[in-house]
Amino acid sequence: MRQNLKHGSVVFVLLLAVLFPLVMSNFQTYLVTQVIIYSVLGISYYLLLGHTGLLSFGHAAFFGVGAYAAALSLLHLVDPAVPVPIVIFIGAVAVFLCGLLFGLIVLRLAKIYLAFATLALSQMIWAIAWKWRDLTGGDDGLTGWSGRVVSLPVIGQFALSNIRFSYYLCLVFAVVAITLSWYFTKTPLGNTLTAMKSNPNRTGFLGVNVNAAKLMVFAFSGLVAGLSGALFILMKKMVSPHFLDMSMSFDVLIISVIGGYASFIGPIIGAFIYVYLVEYLSSFTERWQLLVGAFFVLLLLFYPKGIAGMVGDAVKKVRVVGRKGER
Repeated sequence: MRQNLKHGSVVFVLLLAVLFPLVMSNFQTYLVTQVIIYSVLGISYYLLLGHTGLLSFGHAAFFGVGAYAAALSLLHLVDPAVPVPIVIFIGAVAVFLCGLLFGLIVLRLAKIYLAFATLALSQMIWAIAWKWRDLTGGDDGLTGWSGRVVSLPVIGQFALSNIRFSYYLCLVFAVVAITLSWYFTKTPLGNTLTAMKSNPNRTGFLGVNVNAAKLMVFAFSGLVAGLSGALFILMKKMVSPHFLDMSMSFDVLIISVIGGYASFIGPIIGAFIYVYLVEYLSSFTERWQLLVGAFFVLLLLFYPKGIAGMVGDAVKKVRVVGRKGER
């Protein structure tokens, strides 16, 4: 019964997502597109922190490398007749390789040492994007595809300026990425990563190659984050070093904590709250960061499990009360 309810809820949410652009304004569609992309990025971070217990302060590197790889392929490598999924694939694969590189470098580190090592690596990539003006455009970033017409297999050609097209494109790839991430957590490797989170030393004593498992989760997390970066530049129509800086890494961390970093659905909830909170607070005051920070601190103090954890605890209490009433 509970399993049927979960499946029904997923189908209902997907149906709402499909119908959303048909009844809402372009501005609301734009915001929800951003929510979808940040949800994928948050899920990629969940694989590291929530599922495996690896704290990273450099997750923006995955997002930014995917964005730059997709942007450069749009500008220099991909013919307009080539399907746009190829561009997204290039961004995702580039970050898969970046994730392997990160994993190889930080294999033997843990806890805060791993977090600061990933931050250092991320800042190195940010510096390359900032200084290598001939390739990345430096602090000006890259633009030039806002009026581009791209193709999809079977379906036809669309303009990137069409917000509904961007929305549905992001939705399809987000559903695929989130589904693959869910199944990844249920594989033998996913179960091994959960064991590593609880006790990495004991997991190693059982004969598990902990370093290889850590390397694979970095690579797969990078793949998913790179996909979100590639989708982001199709929506934003630009890329800049800001996509790689520390503030982006901490945005991902805030999204995860708001929603509940230990829950798979937490980053999706956190992305929705964060995007709308920032959008509407920034329209009322220039000091919106102060209000977002206050909300974040209060949530950490009173609900460290995040919104998903808070809802989960409330549901458990209702069930306990219901069982007592039946007796």
